[in-house]
Amino acid sequence: MSAGPLGYRAVNVAIHAANACLIFALLAKRSTRFASLTTAMIFALHPVQTEAVTYVMGRSSSLSTLFVLASLAAGSFMAPAFFAAALLVKETAVMAVVAKCQRQRAEGVVSRWGAPAFIAVLAACALLALTSAKYRHLLSVSLDTRGIGTNLLTQANGVFYLMGQLVRFDRLNVDPYLPVIASWSGPVALEAACIVSLIALGFAMIKRHPALGFGILWFFLWLLPTNSIVPRLDVANDRQLYLAMAGPAWLVAYGLGKAAARWGASVPTAAVAVLCIGLGVATHVRNRVYADELTFWTDVVSKAPNNPRAHNNLGYALALRHRDDEAAAEFRRSLELDPSYFKAAFNLKFLEEGVLSERRGVH
Repeated sequence: MSAGPLGYRAVNVAIHAANACLIFALLAKRSTRFASLTTAMIFALHPVQTEAVTYVMGRSSSLSTLFVLASLAAGSFMAPAFFAAALLVKETAVMAVVAKCQRQRAEGVVSRWGAPAFIAVLAACALLALTSAKYRHLLSVSLDTRGIGTNLLTQANGVFYLMGQLVRFDRLNVDPYLPVIASWSGPVALEAACIVSLIALGFAMIKRHPALGFGILWFFLWLLPTNSIVPRLDVANDRQLYLAMAGPAWLVAYGLGKAAARWGASVPTAAVAVLCIGLGVATHVRNRVYADELTFWTDVVSKAPNNPRAHNNLGYALALRHRDDEAAAEFRRSLELDPSYFKAAFNLKFLEEGVLSERRGVH
């Protein structure tokens, strides 16, 4: 496969399609084909998935998901191997242990290739990570980014933002530059209360209405590694919703499936068709943003005007098109927002010296 854009896109789309098929296969074992297929279609077509599928940096999310789902679907000794592969791609796959334990508990089956093997693989990977100087350095940088208390407040806003991304297609943004929040405020308290209430509702419903509880808790389960205690340089990104989105997709599909069972399949089926067409169109529109660097960063700046990195990168894209005055303005705006942002300072200097025309800026 070519290493060019077309090759990357083809591989990413194939991974995404495989993930949708695995979601269908996993759900079809415990639910109706209507609800399972609808969930898979919403998962596949939702525009929030664009970052994980179209953006090269997002491949780790979709590839890790492929191995996670394969590990949940596998009924043999291959399940731990898939889980290990998922962990090697992205550490957030750790939540597959919880998913595997819950599945075994629901099925009343204990297998040496199930949750115990997953825990053994997790322990081995954790030991490997602790002996790696590079990984310890990354963990140290993460912990130095902000305190746990500040991070929890920050992520209350971050998770609430990600929840909104499921319906606010107009603000999908690869680099939203959410603020760091160090103290309580009314809006943050409301966001935290909403999140805690939803999680509590999920646990409360897991016995009486397990399908609904599953959908709610699945969403928060897969946000837990990235949007809770461990600090990240970027508070939130759309690609963090990649696997988590299967939960809300299931809730919508489950509701439509119940409607089909009670009132007939014609209206719910039409609703699914309209929904999928709408999501497909929205995804097509979102993908147009990825046409080139200029379009991409123009979109980011329009949605996150206080993002110094976005202004710097937009300036770089403009400079490569010899739009020097506009590029200089973007670099200066980046420095106004963050005077310590050295990349913008270097790029402005390079622009004034004519170096950027030779594609040697700091991007």
